Amino acid sequence: MKIITVIAGILLTVLGVFSVANAGLSFLSLAFPIGVCLVLVGLVECFVYKRIREDVDAGHWVLIEGLTTFILGVVVLTGRLAADIAVPVVFGMWSIVSGIRGFTVLAFETDTREKNIDFYWALCVSGLNLAVGIYTFFNSSLLQLSVLMILGICFVVQGANVIKIGFDIVYNKPDLIKTRDEKIAEAEEAAKEAHKEAKKAIKEAREARKAVREAEEAKEFHEIIAEPSEENGAEKSS
Repeated sequence: MKIITVIAGILLTVLGVFSVANAGLSFLSLAFPIGVCLVLVGLVECFVYKRIREDVDAGHWVLIEGLTTFILGVVVLTGRLAADIAVPVVFGMWSIVSGIRGFTVLAFETDTREKNIDFYWALCVSGLNLAVGIYTFFNSSLLQLSVLMILGICFVVQGANVIKIGFDIVYNKPDLIKTRDEKIAEAEEAAKEAHKEAKKAIKEAREARKAVREAEEAKEFHEIIAEPSEENGAEKSS
């Protein structure tokens, strides 16, 4: 599935480059290959969900994006998207959803995810998706790019996103064919993850105990209200 996903991403990127190269054509002239490509990529992303559904946050967003891509492909193939003025806006919304998905996953994984090249790659792709999607709404007032030019840029960025999803898929061999070294490496990795989770749990427990102490030391509302009157009474008596 890893290889298939990477191939799907490359196919979408190639479609984007082809669309940019033929930016002078109308959308309807390339509607069929665009629709077929989107349907295939959407199906691949939906199947990918089964491989990464252990990661609940990322998996659900990949499924949502896959379903969105598949439905968009069906809409294109059935000729429901024919007006050139509506095409960039619809695909812009598609890019915006993908960008929001990327930023949401990054936000949920900020505490546990190392800020390495994968993190910044996901950050850049999500930002580009969001920027391209928002730009489609203002194209007529800015550069006035052709429909296929805009779609080509969307496809290239989305293709990079799908390729990244493919590379993130981890292939798990059945235990029966794993070597002893692979089993040892897997156990060591599991121990590291368990250690990280234990440190996180200890930190959360400390914060919870601190919150309990602060709650015990906090004054009730009626005590806070009564303080000024008590102080005034003490000043009058003096």
